[in-house]
Order: sequence, then structure tokens, then C-alpha cells
Amino acid sequence: MLPFFTYARPFGGQASEVHFCFNRTIYVVLGPPSGGIFVWTQGTHSYEFGPPMHAGQWLLGLSGVPDICLYTVDPIDIRAADAIIMHGRSQ
Repeated sequence: MLPFFTYARPFGGQASEVHFCFNRTIYVVLGPPSGGIFVWTQGTHSYEFGPPMHAGQWLLGLSGVPDICLYTVDPIDIRAADAIIMHGRSQ
């Protein structure tokens, strides 16, 4: 039997950009201390206040394998980023 591997990277920081995508995901850019570019999906487990809603919120959680965001439809702009597995956020 082959071993199963899981990719999970902790992240945390203040959101500088939150964009609602056409494929029902949310594209989030986080700043320091442990930021990056992430995609919130329908499968993300969100604690307390739900998914990210606007810039300025603080997020803390785990990210996993890459997922996509259909950023714009015309012209088509698809952005890939690590999917958020679970997270909590400030109000």
C-alpha cells in the first residue's frame, strides 16, 4: 500500500486584496508575517466569522494544494493559488 502524503502550510496576515471570483471562490492576497496568495473555496472550513469579505481583515489558517480563481470573464483571467483548507478571520 502506498503511503498518503498531505501538503499543508500555515499562513497568517492581513488581507490587502479580496476578490470574489466567478467560479464561487475568493482570491485573497495576504501580507506579513506569513502571507501569500490564496484561494478560498466552497470546501474551506471557516471558523467564527466565515469567509474573507474585505481587505484589512486578518486571516490565520492552513493552505493546501493549488486551486483556481476565474478572476474575470472577458477577457478570461484565471489565477492559481494555494487553496485555503481551514482558517479563522477577524471581523
